[in-house]
Amino acid sequence: MTLYQFNALADFEKAEAVWEGTLVGHREDGFYHVVLYQIDSFYVEVYYHKTANVILRFRSFSTTRYLDPYLHQINISEIFN
Repeated sequence: MTLYQFNALADFEKAEAVWEGTLVGHREDGFYHVVLYQIDSFYVEVYYHKTANVILRFRSFSTTRYLDPYLHQINISEIFN
């Protein structure tokens, strides 16, 4: 699937697509719990409302510049063993 194909999906189809992706990380952002997935060659942030526990929006991107909030979660210790 491409980024453009993902963006053309309805929200319920986007939710199904991210479950097929790879979980990369998560973070907190105000009222949201944001979960990052990788699908093929792009990324999707899923914004869940913390108290209502519902998906409020999807943010998809292919650039790596939006990955900064997740970099501290990546364990690279095995590289140095």
